[in-house]
Amino acid sequence: GFYGSNGFCLFNYFIRRRNLGKWLTGSVLLLNLVCVTIIAVSYIIVNISAWKSSALAGENNKALIKRNRTIQRKVAILIATDVLSWVPFIIISTTHFLELLDASSWHSVFSIIILPCNCIINPVMILED
Repeated sequence: GFYGSNGFCLFNYFIRRRNLGKWLTGSVLLLNLVCVTIIAVSYIIVNISAWKSSALAGENNKALIKRNRTIQRKVAILIATDVLSWVPFIIISTTHFLELLDASSWHSVFSIIILPCNCIINPVMILED
């Protein structure tokens, strides 16, 4: 079914070629991959710009530089966890679809552990002093 055959209420990304929802699932996975890529590339560009501006600020603004680096570190962790969660998920879903791997048992691992942990990291990192 749309949400899989188990008790987890997560969209069923692990489908096979014969599944009627393959185009929808493929589109959602492709959209996730594009979004993760745009976020990662954008962060790299912003991070390079921030490092350059910090270097231009010089020694006079040590507190500002320290605060900016702390924020950059937090954002880097957020984006890294996003990439480390979604890229393997997309790869496993795709290899399952291409029938190179039977990833049926991975559905619960992603549903219960990996994707929820990725969601928890955002508020924890934002609230961290």
